[in-house]
Amino acid sequence: MSERSELTENEKISEAEKIDIVNVISDFLYGIKRLWFLMIILIVGFAAYSYFSTSVSYVPQYVASATMTVTTPTGGGGYVDANSAAQMAEVFPYILESGALQEVVAQEMGVDAIQGSIDVTAEEGTNLLTISVTSGNAQMAYDTLQQVIESYPQVAEFVLGETKLEVLDETGVPKDTQKQTVIRGSYKRGALKGAIVAFVILCIYVLSRRTVKSKDRLKQYINLPDMGSIPFIKAKKRRKNRKNAELSLLNERIPSHYTESIRKLRLRVLKEMEDQNLKTLLVTSSVPGEGKTTLAVNLAVSLAKQGKKVILVDCDPRNPSVAALMGEEKEHPGIGEVLRGNVSLTEALTKVDLPEGAMLVLFGGKPSQADASLLGKKEMRKLLSTMSKSADYVILDTAPAELLADAAMLARHVDAALYVVRYNYTKLSKIRSGIQTLNMSSLHMLGYVFNGDLSEKGKRYGYGYGGYGYKYGYGYRHYGYYGQRKGKKEDKSGRVIKE
Repeated sequence: MSERSELTENEKISEAEKIDIVNVISDFLYGIKRLWFLMIILIVGFAAYSYFSTSVSYVPQYVASATMTVTTPTGGGGYVDANSAAQMAEVFPYILESGALQEVVAQEMGVDAIQGSIDVTAEEGTNLLTISVTSGNAQMAYDTLQQVIESYPQVAEFVLGETKLEVLDETGVPKDTQKQTVIRGSYKRGALKGAIVAFVILCIYVLSRRTVKSKDRLKQYINLPDMGSIPFIKAKKRRKNRKNAELSLLNERIPSHYTESIRKLRLRVLKEMEDQNLKTLLVTSSVPGEGKTTLAVNLAVSLAKQGKKVILVDCDPRNPSVAALMGEEKEHPGIGEVLRGNVSLTEALTKVDLPEGAMLVLFGGKPSQADASLLGKKEMRKLLSTMSKSADYVILDTAPAELLADAAMLARHVDAALYVVRYNYTKLSKIRSGIQTLNMSSLHMLGYVFNGDLSEKGKRYGYGYGGYGYKYGYGYRHYGYYGQRKGKKEDKSGRVIKE
């Protein structure tokens, strides 16, 4: 029995390691997909910089060389000659360092010092000796070589005795044959450096993103019921005159599998709220861009189509988005005006006719930071109580819970909350922080919705269809990291809309 338990545990560990490897690979592929343009810029930029810097700073080096035989007039044959060549090559550095040869060569050439370097090598087992002179001037290299050949035996005579050099081959006045090779190698080295820098940036990006890519992993980190998944949809780019957003149930062209996922979510939400006699539901997320507004609108529309009396309230005064998502172009009184008593609730509510049924909407009005402070007042509690008496369900779209305190203030007045988590988008730390913020208000957490599901399990059930065709405009420019992003945020398909 113990062996079986141990085997089962080992299988679990092996499966966990496999999942981790798959997640790491997936993270890197996602990182490459997001950063590929930056990586190309780095590689091309480093290659171009290396190429041009090498081209500008390149100093040509000319090498004049000659191969010759070494003989001794009194020698006893090839062995002595070969030995003399080897000895000459061996003692050459010492002769060169002593300055004797350089002084003689410089004096014979009529210059103060030799402009270049001299090198001597001997072919092992032969009497062949190769003398090379390297200089930045081709003619100077050749002239120095000729003078070295003439002067070397005289200087070496003091060490080796009398020797004779017979030139077999020489290069003549040299040409720069290394320029193309050096420059060609420069951009390759630059590209390699750029690739290394790009890889380091990719690793930092991947390691810094602890996002959620499956509901199973999410369950390990948060203690909330799973209310279902919403598929990852790639919608076509919207035309300006199209009334409703691609992923709104008000759009007749919405994919059927997306509609089915909202229907399943509606069934779970209805069951939980009816069992516990809950009427007001807050819909939020950790950060902007997770699809909470889209989900709140679609849930309200789905409930209304079933004959339920529904009131949808835009409780995000800083960034009211419900009107844009529903294609409402007219200006309506916002929740701030109602809470201040400037407009009655009846006047502020807008009736929206649906293909099946209708619902009431309290739009957010004009963006206002001051109105956000009213959400925690007793007037808000009274307003929710009034709406609850005239409706079966009140759905509230709120600001991100981890980013702003609006959701936490509203949590004191509502019955339940639904938390939206988008696939591979938000760090786990922010998800936990947002949920903990709501839990402090002791409201009932219905659970979480896994939005934009592109996990393997989601694909198997036919929920993996491209990428989102909509994006979110942020109205939180002065609040936290997400608010520091200037301008509108675009998604993979390049579309810009509010959440």
